[in-house]
Amino acid sequence: MDIAVLIKQVPVSNNVSVDPETHALIRASAEGMINPADLNAIEEAMVLKEQTGGKVVVFTMGPPDAEKALREAMAHGCDESCLITDRVVAGGDTIATARVLAEAIKKYGHFDLILGGALSADGATGQVGAMVAECLGIPHICEIQSIQYDEAAPDKIEAVKKVYGERFRVRVSLPAVISVNFGCNVPRLATLRSTRAAKSKPLTTYTNADLELPEDQVGIKGSPTTVIDSFEPTGGRIAEMIEGTPEELAAKLKDLIEEEKGNL
Repeated sequence: MDIAVLIKQVPVSNNVSVDPETHALIRASAEGMINPADLNAIEEAMVLKEQTGGKVVVFTMGPPDAEKALREAMAHGCDESCLITDRVVAGGDTIATARVLAEAIKKYGHFDLILGGALSADGATGQVGAMVAECLGIPHICEIQSIQYDEAAPDKIEAVKKVYGERFRVRVSLPAVISVNFGCNVPRLATLRSTRAAKSKPLTTYTNADLELPEDQVGIKGSPTTVIDSFEPTGGRIAEMIEGTPEELAAKLKDLIEEEKGNL
């Protein structure tokens, strides 16, 4: 089974610059790491590779510095990687990003399964996986806990989801896109040997000239949504201790809630 894994390089800390005009994060100015949920997706891919053979190719879109995240992913076991980097595609919303990732996947080759983290640590929209599936015209399962492969049905994959405390088994025909929940497994650690080996593993770079997408379909120009403002929230709430009998506490809480409602 050939598997593609979509990863995102996210800022290590909240100390990130914001473009004053586009209100987008200036990722090139911040130290990055692999989005935590994407590490869980890589682990699911590695387990499936051990069961089925094939290869795992990791994709990301970002500045040239995102190569570090790809090398790290290959140190975790991925076989190859692909970086999509171009100022034309920068600053795009989830729809524009999904278009670029889908086109890069199609250009790179055929994949039986595409995995990615369900949510990113910076945006947390949970939209890109489903949008990539839509662009490719294939099914999608979101926010799964585990994946199971049955040799008796090699053209299908089964995933376990949790919805309001209930567990559901969902079977889907391949190819498909599946987004993986953070913390659903324990990602394997990179070793010194695997880190050294990752330096010589194949890394392909695409620009928009390679993908041949219209410039009004990618980046800021191709984004139907726009961030009109960004700000850092300020704290101002003060804890207030109240005492009394249960009846007195209930009355005081009611008064405080009514007072807070009046301030909204």
